Amino acid sequence: MDEQLDRFHGVAYLLGALAHASEKNLGKSSHSICMLAGKKFGREAVVDVEQTDDPEKAVKLLKTALEKRGIVWDFEPFIGERDELMEKRDGTEVMRIVFRTCMVRNALFRYAHEQKESMCYMAHGVFAGAMEKVMPGKKVNLEILHAGPNACLKEMILEDA
Repeated sequence: MDEQLDRFHGVAYLLGALAHASEKNLGKSSHSICMLAGKKFGREAVVDVEQTDDPEKAVKLLKTALEKRGIVWDFEPFIGERDELMEKRDGTEVMRIVFRTCMVRNALFRYAHEQKESMCYMAHGVFAGAMEKVMPGKKVNLEILHAGPNACLKEMILEDA
């Protein structure tokens, strides 16, 4: 187990260093590059997944589909102070999602690099690309509301594709 943990920490450090280098060399364009790469990975990461137009069910289906591929990512819908899970806003549907465990956040802490940068955008892309496969006909985006050491709160924004 210690050997696996050491290997994980080494990979985490490498990912943090790569993210840092891309941001230094590419500036803010590294965010869109990482988002696009993540979306491609996300679309390919889920196979044989049930499709739905219900956002709450889609989040559960996605989590299960990722777990089948060995990607353990603890996220769930978050109501908070709102009365409803879904909110209508400017022709979009918005759902808050709390991400409790995140390999990206762990990698960034290992390297001592900031959140809300290119690696977070890659994770956003993975989630959005996979969610678009679960919810065909929808374009999915994530916005960070809070990035913290124990969890991140994000809004999933759904638009018709």
